[in-house]
Amino acid sequence: MAESPPSPDIRRRLVVGLGNPGPDYVGSRHNVGFEVLERMAQVHGLRLRRQERMRGLGPVRAKIAEYWPQNAGGTRHDDVVYLVEPWTYMNLSGQAIAAYARFFGIAPDSIFVIYDDLHLPLGRIRIRPGGSPGGHNGIKSLQACLGSEGFPRLRMGIAVSGLDASDMADPDFVLGRFTDQERVLLEPAIERAIEATHAWIDDRPVDELMSHYNAAPSSASGSTPSEQPDSPDQPK
Repeated sequence: MAESPPSPDIRRRLVVGLGNPGPDYVGSRHNVGFEVLERMAQVHGLRLRRQERMRGLGPVRAKIAEYWPQNAGGTRHDDVVYLVEPWTYMNLSGQAIAAYARFFGIAPDSIFVIYDDLHLPLGRIRIRPGGSPGGHNGIKSLQACLGSEGFPRLRMGIAVSGLDASDMADPDFVLGRFTDQERVLLEPAIERAIEATHAWIDDRPVDELMSHYNAAPSSASGSTPSEQPDSPDQPK
């Protein structure tokens, strides 16, 4: 990682996965943003490293890796994407992301955020260019710290067919781990999320990503509950 203000000649972006730190939350529904980001890092042979402090940036609790995209011919782009997991808890996620955004001069529309959505069926992903947090405390924190709703985001559905909304509103559900049956639907969604994130990095317009990725995949048809509207009451 750079330890001084970066060159303005290099384009810099953030891809952010949201979750809670520590082994108690690994594999939980609420940490699916971390899971997507970590899987993406593995694809590129990258290691997310803990960062507590960086000269010029100040104290930051996060895990971060540098990803340099390449052209089709294998040559590296003149830009860099930082893969970031905030290692505060979910409701303070914006602190680290806003610190990186200020230090690197990254605008909100160059920050792509991946997180869980209790109101979207398991197996579905949904991309938006911005908007309200829908009750998600991590997104609330990002919006408060960045001073903007205008960052694109990818929502990973975690709602399970057969469970009442009241059951899924229990924090134990959100913080619980995916079952083996749920992972059958989750794994293709993770692959689609990684593919969509790479498409965003490759400068595909967000409206094109929405048209391509927001539709229900055939493998999830009939297997998940209907999508619910965003709710201000999603527990965290």
